[in-house]
Amino acid sequence: MITESFINSCFKLLLNKNSIVKRSKGLYRDVMEILLFSETRETYEIPLMVKNKMNCLKKILSLLSEGKSIDSVIDSITYSEKFREFIDFMDTKINEDARDEDFQDIVGQIRLRQKVSNLFRNYDELNNVLESIKDGSFEALDDLVEDYEVTIKKLYANMMESNRDVSIQAAASLDLTKDNYDPVMEMIIRKYKSTNKTSSGFEFLDKNVFYGGYEPSRLYVWAGGSGAGKSTMLNNTIILSANSLGTHELKEVQTVDDIEKVYIYVSLENTIEESLMRTYQPLFNVRTTEFLEQVAASGQTVEKRIKDHLWTHGATIVMKYFPAMSLSCVDLMGIVDEVISEYGKEKIAGLYVDYIDLLKTDTRYDLYRIELGHITLGLKTLAVQYNIPVITGTQLTRDVYKITESKDLNIAQMSESIKKVEHADFVAMLAKDRNIEGLVHGMVGKNRSGKSNMSLTFKVDFERFKFLDVGEGKAAGSDGDAEKKSSSQKFFAGTGIMEA
Repeated sequence: MITESFINSCFKLLLNKNSIVKRSKGLYRDVMEILLFSETRETYEIPLMVKNKMNCLKKILSLLSEGKSIDSVIDSITYSEKFREFIDFMDTKINEDARDEDFQDIVGQIRLRQKVSNLFRNYDELNNVLESIKDGSFEALDDLVEDYEVTIKKLYANMMESNRDVSIQAAASLDLTKDNYDPVMEMIIRKYKSTNKTSSGFEFLDKNVFYGGYEPSRLYVWAGGSGAGKSTMLNNTIILSANSLGTHELKEVQTVDDIEKVYIYVSLENTIEESLMRTYQPLFNVRTTEFLEQVAASGQTVEKRIKDHLWTHGATIVMKYFPAMSLSCVDLMGIVDEVISEYGKEKIAGLYVDYIDLLKTDTRYDLYRIELGHITLGLKTLAVQYNIPVITGTQLTRDVYKITESKDLNIAQMSESIKKVEHADFVAMLAKDRNIEGLVHGMVGKNRSGKSNMSLTFKVDFERFKFLDVGEGKAAGSDGDAEKKSSSQKFFAGTGIMEA
C-alpha cells in the first residue's frame, strides 16, 4: 500500500508552496494513520531508503501537527544528521511546479488508502468468521449468523466512517486574512442554496421557521405523545413536498429519468399497507372506509391514481417497513445506498425515519438513554455523510398529555435522553389538545437554522391523516378560556371541522 511514489506525493502535498489543499491537523492525522497502518500490515520488506524517507515524513507530520510553519520544520530537520540526505529532495518539493489536478490526485490517493486501512480494521474478525464457516467450528447457527452480521456491519460502518470524514481540502480552520475562502464558500452554497433544500410542504413553516425548508446535512426531530401526529407529520411533509415540485405532462412510458426527487420513508411502527393507506388518504382526501371501498372496487385504480400523481410531480416515495428494534443507523445507510444506486445521489430529497425510539444500536450500552443518544448522533452523522436532511420523530414524556396550549410545551418533556436534543439541529414538540378535536399545539424548542421558541398551532383531520394548516400559536402569557375559545373558533373557520 505504501510506495515511494506515494511518499514523494505526500511530501509535495505537505510542503509545496503552491498547494491548493488546506493543510490542517486533520490532513496530518490522515497521512500519519496511513503510514502507521502500513508499517503493521505490509507483507514485504520496505527498502531501507524508502523506510528512512517515510520516517522523515512522519517527523514532518509530527512537527506540523504541533503548529510549526513549513519553514521552521525544514530548518529544524536541517540540523539533524539522520535526515540530512533528504534536504535537497525536500527543497525540490517545496518549489516544484504542479497543477491543481496534481494535488487533487494526491488527495484521491490518500482517501483510497484510508478506505483500505478501514477495510482491514476488522480483517481478523472477518477471517475468524469465514474460517468457522469453512471448518464448521461454530457452536450453533444462531451464533454464526450473529457473528457474521455484527462483523459485516462493523466493516460497513468503518467504510462509512472513512466517507464521513470531512474532505481534507475543506477548511477545518480558516485564517481570515491569509487563507483562500473558496472551499468554505463552496460548502456554504451547497448547504444553504435554496434549490438544495427540501420543502416541508407547509408554506408557513418554510417561510417562518425553516427559512426555505429542510436543509441538507441537518437532523430534524418532531416529538410528541401518542396520537399527537408524529407519523402523520412525517408522512404529510413528504406528500406536500412532492406536490410542491410542480407538474409535468404524463408520457406513455415513464422512466427513472423522469423522477426529480426521491423521498425515503422508513417506518418501524406502521407496516407497508398502513403507510400506503396513510399516503393515499391525505393525498386524495378520503377516510379509511372510503379508501377500503375504493380498494375493494378496483385496487388497480388506486395504484394508478398514486403512480400518476407522483409521475406528474416528478417524485417517488420509497417505503420500507422493519419491525421495531430491528434496524440500526448502519442499516439505514445501506438503505440509502440502495436507493442511490437506483436513482442517483443528487435526487435524494431526504430520509424520513419513524422513529428514533424504535431504532437499535449496533453496540449495547448499560443505559437506554445512552443508546438513544448514540442513535441520534448516528442519524446526524448520516445526514452529514449523504448531505441530505434526515427527518424523524420521537416520544415526549407523559406530562405532554396535560398540555392545553403551546406555551406549556418545552424541551424538558423529551423522553429518556436529552442527547436527542443535543445532537439534533431542530426539535419541535407536538401535543394534541385535550378539549378540541383536530387541534394540535406545537412549540419549536431548538432550531439551528431558523426561529426557535416559537409557538405553533396545527389543524389536523385525523380521519384522513391530514395536516390541514399551520399557524403561529398563542403567545406565552395569554390566558383565559374565553380568549382560547375565540382563538380556536377563528382558527377553525372555514375548514369544515367542528370543535368538540
